[in-house]
Amino acid sequence: MFKHILLSLFFGGVAVFSYAPFHIWPLAFVSFTGLLWLIADKSKKQAMLLGLSWGVGYFSAGIHWVYISIKQYGELPPFVAVIILGLLILYLSLYPMLFAFLLRMVNRFAPQFSFKQLVLVAPIFWQITEFLRGYILTGFAWLQLGYSQIDSPLHAYFPVIGIDGVNLLLVLLCGLLIYGIKATSTKVPKMYTFGAFFALLAIFFAPISFNDIDWTTVDNTRSANFALIQGNISQSVRWTREQLNNTLQTYAKLTKDNLEENKIIIWSEASITDYEINQQSFLQYLDNEARSHNAEIAVGIIDYRFGENGYQSNGDIYNTLLILGEKEPYQYPTVNRYQKHHLVPFGEFTPLESVLEPIAELLNVPMSSMKSGEAKQPQLEIKGFKFTPAICYEIILSDLMRQKFTPDSDFLLTVSNDAWFGNSIGPKQHLQMAQARALEFGRPLIRSTNTGITAIIDQHGNIVKQLPQFETGVLLASVSPTTGLTPYATWGNVPYFIIMALMFISLLIKRRS
Repeated sequence: MFKHILLSLFFGGVAVFSYAPFHIWPLAFVSFTGLLWLIADKSKKQAMLLGLSWGVGYFSAGIHWVYISIKQYGELPPFVAVIILGLLILYLSLYPMLFAFLLRMVNRFAPQFSFKQLVLVAPIFWQITEFLRGYILTGFAWLQLGYSQIDSPLHAYFPVIGIDGVNLLLVLLCGLLIYGIKATSTKVPKMYTFGAFFALLAIFFAPISFNDIDWTTVDNTRSANFALIQGNISQSVRWTREQLNNTLQTYAKLTKDNLEENKIIIWSEASITDYEINQQSFLQYLDNEARSHNAEIAVGIIDYRFGENGYQSNGDIYNTLLILGEKEPYQYPTVNRYQKHHLVPFGEFTPLESVLEPIAELLNVPMSSMKSGEAKQPQLEIKGFKFTPAICYEIILSDLMRQKFTPDSDFLLTVSNDAWFGNSIGPKQHLQMAQARALEFGRPLIRSTNTGITAIIDQHGNIVKQLPQFETGVLLASVSPTTGLTPYATWGNVPYFIIMALMFISLLIKRRS
C-alpha cells in the first residue's frame, strides 16, 4: 500500500506540468488515469487514502506559489506560512478523497474496472466533487483539469461545452483508456475492447473536424486602440502611504505618454491604492486630460461608500474599475463602473468571520473587508465599445462570466494584480485560464496587470501580444471586436448537463437490463 501512496503522490504532482508554463498536456491524462487505476479496485479506506495523497501531490505542485503571498506579503514566519499552506492543500485534497470514496461506495452497482465504474460513474462523481470544490466557502476552482487542454485537440470543445464539459470529457477518456486496456487481458468480448478504443479516439480527434470553425466573426469595420499600462509596483511597498504618490506619478506618466485620439487606456486592478473619495482631485485631473485628447481610461481603485455613522464605520468597500474621460465630467460616484462580485477568501473578505477572523488578522492583508458587487452588472462602455469585465480571480469563473456576458459585448476585459505570487507559475496559470474564457465566448480578451502578465488574447484563445513580467511598460495594440455567439455563449452549460443526464440514464438502463 505504501508504494501505491507514493505512486498516487507522483501521479498528482506530475499534473502540474500539463499546465502553463510547461504545457505538456498529455500529462493530465497520465495523472488522472493513474489515480483512477489505483483506486478502481481498492477498499473504501484505501481508496480514500489514495485520493487524499493524489490531491496532496496535485495541489502541492500546483499551488505551492501561495506560500509567497502568505510569507512574503503576509509577513509571517516561514514555519507559520508552511502550516497555513499545508492546511489549504490538505483541505483541497479532501475533494479527490471524497471522489475516491464515492467511486468505491457504489462497488455493487459499478464493479471494479467495469464500464459503468470507469466511463459513467467516475466522470459524474468527479464533476460533483469539482463543483463542491468551486462552491463551498465561495470555492477555489483553480486548476480544473480541463485547462490543461488549451493546446490539445480538446481545446475545440471549449466554445461548445465550456470548461466543465472539457473536464467531463477528459475524465471520461481516461476511463475509456483504462477499460480498453483491462478488457484486453480479461474475457470481455473483443468488440467491447474495440468499442472502447474507438470511442476514445473518436471523442479525442472529433474536434479536428470543427477546429477551424469560426463561431464568431471579426468585425473589421471597427477597431479599438488599446494602451495597457503595466506599472510594475512591487507588492511589498504597494500599499504603503509613502509609495502612493510614486504609484500615481508612474501611472500618470505612462498614461500621458500614450494619450491619443480615441485611445482606450487600461490600468490594472487597484492601481490606485487608496479610496476613490480620497483621490478626487487626481481623478478629475486624469478625467480632464483624457477628455482633452478624446481618450478614455479604465482605472482600478478602491471605492469606499460612507456608512450610517460616517467615514470610518459601517462603510462598504468595493474593488472597482471605473471609466474616466467620458462626455460628462467625472463626478463621484459615476455610473459607468464595475464592482467586483466574487471576492477572494481572506484576501478580500473573511468567510465564517466569527470563526475564522483570527486567521485573517494573522495574514494582515490590506483591504480584506470588502463587499461584493452585484453578480449581473451593466457592461462597461469605453469609446463606444462594450466590455464584459472581470477583476482578478473572477476570470477563472466561467459561469460568472456568462452571467455578465451579453450578445452585444465586443470584448472581454480583465484587470489583475498578480504581484502577490512573485516570479512563480501562478500568474502563468492565471493567464492560461483567461485564454479559456476567450475561447468559450469567442471574444478577444484584454488583460491589464500590475506586474504581468499583461496580454491581448484573440477569440481563439491565442496570445497575440504580451509584456514581459516585472517590467514597467505599455502594451499597444489595435484590436477588432467580434460578433456572433459561440454555442457555449448561447446555451451555457445546457449541453454539458444533457451529456451528464444521458450518462446517468445509461446507468439506469444498464441496471434494469
